[in-house]
Amino acid sequence: MQPAQGASPPDADRRGAVARILADETGMVDAFMAAIAREIPAYANLDARQLEEVRSIIVWTLRRVLELWSVDGALGPEDIRMFRGVGAVRARDARPLAAVLRAYRVAALAFFDRIGERFADAVSVRDLSALARVWLTVLDQSSEAIFDGYESTGRVLSEDRERSLRGLLTDLLLGRQSHAGTLRARLRELDAELPSSFDLMVVSPASPVAPASPAATGPDQAERAAALVTAALDARAAGEAAELELTSLHTVMDGVGVALVKAVDVTLLDRLVTGHDLTGALLTGVTAATAPRDHRLAVHGLRHASPLVWTERRVLDRGDLEVVALVTGHPDADPGRVAEAVLGPLARDADTRRTLDAVIYSDGAPAAAARLHVHPQTVRYRLRRLAAATGRDPRTPWNRFAFQTALLASNS
Repeated sequence: MQPAQGASPPDADRRGAVARILADETGMVDAFMAAIAREIPAYANLDARQLEEVRSIIVWTLRRVLELWSVDGALGPEDIRMFRGVGAVRARDARPLAAVLRAYRVAALAFFDRIGERFADAVSVRDLSALARVWLTVLDQSSEAIFDGYESTGRVLSEDRERSLRGLLTDLLLGRQSHAGTLRARLRELDAELPSSFDLMVVSPASPVAPASPAATGPDQAERAAALVTAALDARAAGEAAELELTSLHTVMDGVGVALVKAVDVTLLDRLVTGHDLTGALLTGVTAATAPRDHRLAVHGLRHASPLVWTERRVLDRGDLEVVALVTGHPDADPGRVAEAVLGPLARDADTRRTLDAVIYSDGAPAAAARLHVHPQTVRYRLRRLAAATGRDPRTPWNRFAFQTALLASNS
């Protein structure tokens, strides 16, 4: 090791001081480790392997600082690569960057405390000043290298994880991830958990009256639509999630944006699609097992819902999608599901069903009441109860058609 260019030749006594300090290496490193564990919570619960790794890095740094001090040297390219590698490893094991950088500062303070306690007689003021200058220079250069390694590796890992999570969402929606054990293993690899159930949205940039075919929508437009609603809705869901639980994922499939969100705020979603001229479909209570069919229903509904639907709503719900699938002959259509999806908890309420049937085939509440032999106010009360439970007003054309289809399907 040659002295740094322009530096004064080091005092010959430094090499003797280095030898004395290194003779105390074990005690000094123990002091460093204790100070780091005491001062930085992230280091207090490391396992044996991680502690040994931290110790080896501290030993290497201590020896390198003392070596540079003994010859008035400077860190070289290999040293910088080593510290950059430390940053990369810390990014991979998700140790906080702030804690990593602080560990070096805590070690530096512990080092100079130890020097003052045990080696004051071996180090002159001039040499101590030089030693501090070397350590601070190493601290500055190593921090920059660690930061660079951490950030660049973190970006790659984030991009890789994002791609992997999008691949997982695609496989879920296509039914490729049907085995529960395989899904759990894949989630473990990604340090992630799925909610027990989630909300599934498909969104497309289009006019609600004459929506464009999703096939004609560019992938960039679909991506922006999915990212927009996901980011806004995820902010709410994230605060309610467990540590590893996925609160949102989004991708583009079949020409539309697709988003999985733990819990959608329907009011917020309505504001978003209205404000950004989007159309969409929302299915709640989706699971990994039901996701493929639900996704197919949503995409089909977005493509094939008639203008009659879009004049009344911008976001289709499960009832809308089941009705569209049934009347357009989609392979996933199921008459048995339509009444439950449209009527919800009132699907098995005989009075509600009779009242609805009478209203559909009569001219107003009085005529329906006469048909049912009840007071008109009773009919109006039942319709208000129906609207509150389903979110559908049977007086509007699409809702009337959806109710009629549900009644017919349930009787078939």
